[in-house]
Amino acid sequence: MIAAEVIRSCLPDLDAAEYDRPLVETAIDSFALLELRLRLEQALNLTIDDVDWVALDTIAALTAYIEGRTGNNAGTNTSATPGGVTAGRSCLLNMPQMALGGLSESWLFKQLGDLHWEMICTGLGGRSHELVDGKGDRLYATFTRLRVESSHPMTAYGENETLEINGGLSRFGPGIYFNQTEGACRDKEISATIMSSFAKRGSLTDNTTLLKGQPAIPPGCAIPELAEMPQFGLDYRDRRTQMVPPCLFESTYDIIPCHDINGVGLLYFAAYPSISDICEIRYIGRGNRWAAQASTLSRDICYFANCDMEDSILYRVHAHRDGPGRVEIESSLTRRSDGRMMAYLVTTKGLIDG
Repeated sequence: MIAAEVIRSCLPDLDAAEYDRPLVETAIDSFALLELRLRLEQALNLTIDDVDWVALDTIAALTAYIEGRTGNNAGTNTSATPGGVTAGRSCLLNMPQMALGGLSESWLFKQLGDLHWEMICTGLGGRSHELVDGKGDRLYATFTRLRVESSHPMTAYGENETLEINGGLSRFGPGIYFNQTEGACRDKEISATIMSSFAKRGSLTDNTTLLKGQPAIPPGCAIPELAEMPQFGLDYRDRRTQMVPPCLFESTYDIIPCHDINGVGLLYFAAYPSISDICEIRYIGRGNRWAAQASTLSRDICYFANCDMEDSILYRVHAHRDGPGRVEIESSLTRRSDGRMMAYLVTTKGLIDG
């Protein structure tokens, strides 16, 4: 648990037997307590109210308070019951969660992906690096479709507001997983639908040879199984085979490994919208002003393939529709090396400055 690790790192000389001892009777000074509070708030992404802090008179009471606020799983309240697997987080929007004066879409994608992956691990009863197929080969969760819709542009989410997100997981067979997550932030709402499968490496050095795989389903698995493929998955299947409209604009993107490649060496699913945004600025032709003039309302990404970090990506615009106070752009990302389409995106942005 993160809270326990923070307490031990801040108070390495404090014996566990003293956790129930009143703080005024311990050797912990006021600065050490201040540091402890700050580090707990940073690590767990929460704010401890002054009234609550004063009332916490022992380390044991502090630990119980943190567990009550966050659950026992690194700030996420994840549960697996006969009724299903669910997870929720309370996220304080500070600078790491923000961009361009509002909610960072990149951060949001990472949070949604992490919540989805955590529910899968909880439901399958293993940590992420422990998930393997029948041959013992390491499996990676691969996002196949992610749709995010917000009632307000991302710039409307303000500093120090709290975003509450809650999701539930289901599966179609042993290999395809669906997650519906809802978010609330004052008068604003976010809805996200996610579909993922599993892949394993055909080569340790080639991201273009990923192979499909699936984990073993443990007895009594809490993830409910769907009788039929949801429409969200059927639409994805149709998109894979549809001809894309003619190209209206094309630009090349060179991968930035330290930004775009994830911890297992693959092009990160959360980098796809960022790549699209960078190239979209070139398409619109207003320079970086466009990033401040248009803010995401919705984004629907169908993922088809990955890419090596030495490769480059072709961004193409296929449709552009202007509406009252908004613009919708259909675009694709394609590997330059072999012409394989990696993703198709439908993005709607609200116009902030006319």
